[in-house]
Amino acid sequence: MKNINLKTEALIIAEITGSITSEERAELQELMRTSSEVRELSEHMHKILDPQISEIRQIRTTSAEKIIDMGNAQLHKRGRIRRMVFTALAAACFVGMLATALYYFGQKSKTETLFAKGQSVWLDLNRKVIALNGQGGEIDPSGSFVYNKNETLSLAEVVSGNDSIKLIVPWGREYTIKLNDGTLVHMNSGSVLSWKTGFGKAKREVSLRGEAFLKVAENPQMPFIVHLQNEEVVEVLGTSFNVKAYNEQGLQVSLFTGSVHVKGKGGSVNLKPGQEVVYKEEHLQVQSFNALQVEKWRERVTDLPDAGIADIKKAVIRIYGENVEFDPAIGDRRARVSIDRDLPVEVFLKQYALVNDLNYSNENGVHRLSLPGDK
Repeated sequence: MKNINLKTEALIIAEITGSITSEERAELQELMRTSSEVRELSEHMHKILDPQISEIRQIRTTSAEKIIDMGNAQLHKRGRIRRMVFTALAAACFVGMLATALYYFGQKSKTETLFAKGQSVWLDLNRKVIALNGQGGEIDPSGSFVYNKNETLSLAEVVSGNDSIKLIVPWGREYTIKLNDGTLVHMNSGSVLSWKTGFGKAKREVSLRGEAFLKVAENPQMPFIVHLQNEEVVEVLGTSFNVKAYNEQGLQVSLFTGSVHVKGKGGSVNLKPGQEVVYKEEHLQVQSFNALQVEKWRERVTDLPDAGIADIKKAVIRIYGENVEFDPAIGDRRARVSIDRDLPVEVFLKQYALVNDLNYSNENGVHRLSLPGDK
């Protein structure tokens, strides 16, 4: 089925989930009338997705960010699910869209780890979704987005009014984007950055969930504002800082250069270079930080000073997009762990097993750690 393109696949998914428009339905019917390959693909996708249709239809209006949360909940609960099923969930979320980057027909019989290594970064433009390859893209002052090295898209042609643009970076990926004001945002895995189409004209505001290092272009007349998910706000003029705001870890804003003002439920603080703010007992607390430790993720090294089993599981999901199972007999054990992202997950887990006197195995693509002598 080499001649099947992503648009055709998305049309079929939209038809299955009930989000297809009349124009799209007419287009799909014509494709099926003229192509036996399209008919075969439609039949196969119905067989795979129809058993999941009640679950899919329940979340048709769910946001892209919620899809990520649901995906991680499924990964923790079941370990592995079909990539095609996740694609249907995403397609059901993006009603009326004609592109999806995550479905690949050649993998129809293979279970995949959710947000697996090599998964695409998404740019959600409300009516269009773009799969982003490589390590970064750039929006020039005119609003043209240059991505995948040599492709260019005028954002004004696909987004309008008060629409939001969302950059979604799944587990196992990183991405750097240069915004049209010159600000650089290096996003860590499992993160979402969003902004309105008028960004940089009257104001500079973005929303962030996850972790990112920002080097903000200086503009004294127009502060740069970062909204975080728990009502925290970071306001800067021109500076460089790291924001860490994953659900399970609370807030951490670390300032490298310039100055920032942080507001949250626990008050507000001004930071100087070398200071960071965190939540302590529901209050914002300023403290010093180790710049090398905070920046390690940008050097593709993740350092966990006091990691338990739960921390290892989260790190493997976040860095590699894969799941690891620990034998319950292991209990909890804590140790300092450093993960080099450029090494395969198998290498890290084998090293961890060796240091902690555990056995490592890989069964049907599932990584497992157990006590010596266990099977």
